[in-house]
Amino acid sequence: MKQKNKNLLRLFFVPITVFCIILIPMVTLALSGFISEEKIRIFFTKMLPLIFSSSIVSVFCYHFIVRKLNEVLPWKNNLIVRGLVDIAVVMFVTSIVLSIMYMSFGEQTLVQKVLSVRKIGVPIEGLFVLPLVEHILFMVATEFLEVIDERNELELNLERMEKAQLQTKYSALKNQLDNHFLFNNLSVLSSLIYEDVEKSDRFIQEFAKVYRYVLSISEEMLVPVEKELDFIEAYLFLLKIRFEEGFQVRNDLDEDVSEKKLPPLSLQVLIENAIKHNCISKRHPLHIHIYEENDEIIVTNNYQPRDRPDTRSTHTGLKNLTEKYKLISEKVPSFGVQEENYVAVLPLIDSHINV
Repeated sequence: MKQKNKNLLRLFFVPITVFCIILIPMVTLALSGFISEEKIRIFFTKMLPLIFSSSIVSVFCYHFIVRKLNEVLPWKNNLIVRGLVDIAVVMFVTSIVLSIMYMSFGEQTLVQKVLSVRKIGVPIEGLFVLPLVEHILFMVATEFLEVIDERNELELNLERMEKAQLQTKYSALKNQLDNHFLFNNLSVLSSLIYEDVEKSDRFIQEFAKVYRYVLSISEEMLVPVEKELDFIEAYLFLLKIRFEEGFQVRNDLDEDVSEKKLPPLSLQVLIENAIKHNCISKRHPLHIHIYEENDEIIVTNNYQPRDRPDTRSTHTGLKNLTEKYKLISEKVPSFGVQEENYVAVLPLIDSHINV
């Protein structure tokens, strides 16, 4: 809100600055004796208020138009067309402003009593040139301010992205290397060694793969879906060994999805959230289904909340995941209970996007 008010305040200085520049020739003519005191009085009491108010309205009009043009016809897409559109806008707005002024004062009054066109020798066409120059300056100043705003917004987003990267690194290490995760998996490994040497060896390999992935993506904002799936397979293997028949996963993702990208650890957050808040047992297994639909990855699980949850849910993981999406895309994930299932939807990001 403060930034928006600051931007609006800067717009007021545009007509004031430009108007002061244009006012210099008028003052010079008055001091040189080319304009009488009567004409000066008419100018300051009648012309000046209308010109100043119309200038402010014009600047805010240009501000609105430039904002819309930046959305539908940005400079980077077609420089020449955008330039021609800007010129057309200036001509149109200038014509509207002049029409209003002529209607307010009348052409004869404007020409003869204020500027003394015939005595000074200025052609009548000059009456359009001065407002046109003024409005060109308005448009240029408005475009310049928009460029500054976009640059500031870009710097702010970069700062947020850097912060999100640090949060990703910290959250990943915190989630994967915390005492509970280590204790649970080391306990499983300890009992598995005496039961099945080959499976315990596989368990160690997948366990190491999880840690390597977490450490390797600490600086990444987006990773290929294929890379995320390789990690999640290792992560799911550890969970299947731990929960045995109480944990069942069905992965129906197509090969085409591997061309897309996701924020790292996105699927892990959803699976961890399902495990944390649902009952898991041989009698009441947790079923997780992962599939793609309409360029989105959908993760569902049967909704069977714990009677006594270990910890109170703060939804921190889901909030952080949503914030990551907001920094890199207009698409955002969605989460919620639908009938008897909990459904999480992760939009896929095009592979050509680099952050």
